[in-house]
Amino acid sequence: MKSMKFILIATLVFSISAILIAQNQIIGIDIEEVLTIEGLGESLIYQRCSVTTDYEGNIYITDLEDYSVKKFSNTGELIAVTGKRGDEPGEFQGPNIIRYYRGKIYVSEVYSPGIQVFDDDLNFKFKIPIPFTMIDFNVLYEDRIAISTLIKDRSETGFIFCIYFYDSKGNREKKEEEGEEGEEKKEEDDKIIYSTDKDFTMMNTVSFQEYRKNYFMITYDWKDKIDRYYKSGRLVWTRSLLDKKDAQTRKEGYSERSFGVYPVEAVYKAIALDKQGNLFILGGDLSENVSRDVYVLSKDNELITTFTLSEASRTIHIDRNNFLYSRSEDGKKLIKYAIEYIFE
Repeated sequence: MKSMKFILIATLVFSISAILIAQNQIIGIDIEEVLTIEGLGESLIYQRCSVTTDYEGNIYITDLEDYSVKKFSNTGELIAVTGKRGDEPGEFQGPNIIRYYRGKIYVSEVYSPGIQVFDDDLNFKFKIPIPFTMIDFNVLYEDRIAISTLIKDRSETGFIFCIYFYDSKGNREKKEEEGEEGEEKKEEDDKIIYSTDKDFTMMNTVSFQEYRKNYFMITYDWKDKIDRYYKSGRLVWTRSLLDKKDAQTRKEGYSERSFGVYPVEAVYKAIALDKQGNLFILGGDLSENVSRDVYVLSKDNELITTFTLSEASRTIHIDRNNFLYSRSEDGKKLIKYAIEYIFE
């Protein structure tokens, strides 16, 4: 009974806070550390150590040191561990991005294509046979997954870089296109083309978040560019935050296994959405406080504020109760912050 009363009170407080936030303009954000988990496995350089949470606030991370996925309680207690190095179901060649959706945990890998799916007790359920490794992915609903990747997809003018849509069996989704008058409707891949280039280049990799079932918010890893797209693929707005600076690059001879040009600085490292639709963007090497500055954009594309994490981070995540999580650059520490909004 006491537990039920606590849940009702917490829900009421959160609802009142959401109403106040919606009715007032946010002019600033303070954060306070409320939980630290240390001693996590070390991540490989340039790879994304990831974190997600379920509806109860339990925390799930990928660990590249021992090829595992770990589950912690909302107070930081280790609850469950799964995985080891290998090719069998539930084993990994490098667990990478992790997402939670309705009782299931979705995990991509660094060196192996596809997405492994577990229940929230970390029991292996099945694998989605995506035919390539992913830069980022979002689970839109149980039978639809959005994926960003680098594959040599061409148009008449050069290479196109896209967010693709797959079902849970690994089939790329299609959409019907109107043909000329009198012609039958044509089917083509359902995708959002967010960039075009004459060269096949790493400079067009992105992180993205779905927003309220209608939009995708996209940040470029190596460019000072942030986009918002309708799901139909139409660009709503685009902007930069750092005077359109791009990452420094190094060049190598182009080959079938080489991109020719490689970025050596990250512009934006991760994005997250709070419950009001504000976009939190973790800056990288070009920010004043490297890998610590977080830029907050309103849903109307206005820069609300910038705040600074207590330690450099490689990723951020916001849970359904508006707690912010960051994970240190070496992957060994996870910090949970309470977000306090400052109103006009």
